[in-house]
This record gives sequence, structure tokens and C-alpha cells, in this order.
Amino acid sequence: MAAIDINNCFTYAYSAGTQDDFFQAVTAQAWSTNAIDLDAAGIRIAGGSKPPWIIMRVGTAENGTATSLEIRLQTDSDSGFSTTLRDIKMWRFLSGQMTAGKLLINEPLGHWKYQRYMRLYFNAFNTCGALTVVSYLGSGPESAETDIDLVQAGS
Repeated sequence: MAAIDINNCFTYAYSAGTQDDFFQAVTAQAWSTNAIDLDAAGIRIAGGSKPPWIIMRVGTAENGTATSLEIRLQTDSDSGFSTTLRDIKMWRFLSGQMTAGKLLINEPLGHWKYQRYMRLYFNAFNTCGALTVVSYLGSGPESAETDIDLVQAGS
């Protein structure tokens, strides 16, 4: 796993001071541990510039009754995500794709007019078991891996 800036990590929650702090447990519907303040982080996503990459990797594999997981990238002008909430991007993964260490998302952010704050929203279809993920904005992609079959999985 590449070096991660805690200010650009959606899933970081300090507890033990180890790499495990970067991983968030996903068991049901939830928001990412952190919202990224694009202004404070100095991240500019403008046409013609090199965009940051959104990366998501599985820590502990899914072992519950979840059939799939929907992940939405959201943006808002308010840190409470209650003013002008917009869904920017959505991914869906089947439970069988959520194996330990699997790279789920490895793509540049699109050139849109993002609002000040960004977060992830997780929507599990049925209850996830031990699933943990790490997600962050990086300056480039993770090393290439065999791609997964993206599907429109649902409930």
C-alpha cells in the first residue's frame, strides 16, 4: 500500500497508531470516517490539470451475508453534508469481489466542479461481516492489477 496522507484519507481513524488506523469497518449503511476538506487539503480539481486518484482497497475480506456493496462519492458545500449534497460517482461490488487485499477502485477523479467537502457513502445489501476498506485520494494510481468485473449489483 502506498504512503497515505491522513488529510486525504476517507477511512482514517486514529486509535492504535498503526496501519490498521487507515481501515474502516463496513457492516451496513454508513459514511466514511472522514470527509475531506478540499480547501484545507489544498486539492484543486480543475480542467487541464492532473487530477487526484481515488483508491480503495479491501483490508479484511467480506464474510457476512452481504450480497453486494454500493459506494458513492459525495460532495457538499457544508461539512455536515446537509446543504447541497451531490452524488458524483457510484460503484457496486459483489461480495465475492471483496477479498483481502483486493484493489476495488483505482481511477482519477473526473473533472467536475466539486464542492468544498467530499466523503464516501457505503450501502451494504444485507449485513457485511468483517469487511474493512481503506480509501484515499492519491497523486497517482496504485500498481496495476487484474481488473475486477464491474457489475450493477443490487439488493
